[in-house]
Amino acid sequence: MRICRAENFHDIVLSLKSSNVKVMVEATRLLVRRMDEEGMDYPLHLGVTEAGEGEDGRLKSAIGIGSLLVDGIGDTIRVSLTEDPEFEIPVAYGILQASRARITRTEYISCPGCGRTTFNLQEAVRKVKEATAHLTGLKIAVMGCIVNGPGEMADADYGYVGAGPGKVHIYHGTTAVLKNVDEGDAVAEMLRVIGLPTVG
Repeated sequence: MRICRAENFHDIVLSLKSSNVKVMVEATRLLVRRMDEEGMDYPLHLGVTEAGEGEDGRLKSAIGIGSLLVDGIGDTIRVSLTEDPEFEIPVAYGILQASRARITRTEYISCPGCGRTTFNLQEAVRKVKEATAHLTGLKIAVMGCIVNGPGEMADADYGYVGAGPGKVHIYHGTTAVLKNVDEGDAVAEMLRVIGLPTVG
């Protein structure tokens, strides 16, 4: 890089790839520190090479690429799976979305549920997603209970939070704008709070 700079050649994209996620992440972070020390700012391409297939390849890619994106490092990415190339694209979009490097769809925040959850959380998540999947850029939470839900969903734009048997609070940001809504009406009421027309 010093030679390129000395020759006034700056059309460079750098990539430090490894099939070892830890090596790839640490080497890239070291490169960024060294470039900062030398006043260099070249674009970086991120990827875990030979990540594998299936869940293993997806996890390695998500951890390696995602860790750096969350740090604000990286200009381009490539998910490298031992699968047909069209299966790499959804993984790449998912990593960009999860790291909030590029928002291309609605983001959902939901808890696993616990003994305080008094409704079918998985069904509620399904219904909320079905009604709001087109709202690119919004963060919507579906939380099982009023005890932990409001704090754990504080980053969401809107929330659907269990308030007791058959009852839900609807949040806009961190404020409960509707309380004790009947569970059967909760999705429609959330849509109304968001400002969308409801059906039925």
